[in-house]
Amino acid sequence: MIKYAYILSVLLLASCATKKDIIYTLPDAGGDVAYKFKELVIQKGDVLDIKVTSLNPESTMIFQNSPNQFQNQQPEILKLQGYLVDASGEITFPVLGSVKADGLSTTELSKSIQKELKQYIKDATVRTRLVNYKVSVLGEVVRPGTYTYLEEQITLPQVLGTAGDLTINGDRRNINLVRKVGDGVKTYNIDLTTGDLINPDYYYLQQNDLVYVRPNTARVKSSGLIGNVGTLVSVLSLVVSLTILITR
Repeated sequence: MIKYAYILSVLLLASCATKKDIIYTLPDAGGDVAYKFKELVIQKGDVLDIKVTSLNPESTMIFQNSPNQFQNQQPEILKLQGYLVDASGEITFPVLGSVKADGLSTTELSKSIQKELKQYIKDATVRTRLVNYKVSVLGEVVRPGTYTYLEEQITLPQVLGTAGDLTINGDRRNINLVRKVGDGVKTYNIDLTTGDLINPDYYYLQQNDLVYVRPNTARVKSSGLIGNVGTLVSVLSLVVSLTILITR
């Protein structure tokens, strides 16, 4: 009887997570962390909303991708009416034809188009915006899924907050961030218990980033053939009870 109780206690303790495995680590009060503002870099497959304005609105009509540029601002409508960056990294812009977009920031693309439009429009202003900025969050979070944002500066804490934060079963020491870089991908390993939550390298996320929260040790141990700790306790209790009845 004592032997079974000892085994049961060991299993319960082994499945518990310690305080340091759960609490996030943030910089000390008053500490400064330097962040360099970085604009998003346009990638192949992105959808752009480009608006051209001037003192003479009629002169810009031919360069608009919708009849009324100040209506239909819903994200899904903007995606349908936006300029798709094709496999060659270009967009097809009215009158100008193919325009390079891949690898440029939205500001750089606006300046490039504005320069080309000088021969057609006097004092034109161009504004470019990414309308399919999305980040996927998978694994041990409350609401896994793919989230789309209209802002162009989304932080890792904001994305985790949108997903409802990590569950108690999420491994805060081993979160993977997969990022598209050129024609390849780069993976970051994040440890939220050591202050990585506000690491300047990936505090600001980029479009198409994937955040994967791995299950912690307790979660892994509670899965599999037995199922979970509650089931294991029930099975062991039944075994102990049957053993006592049989031995009597």
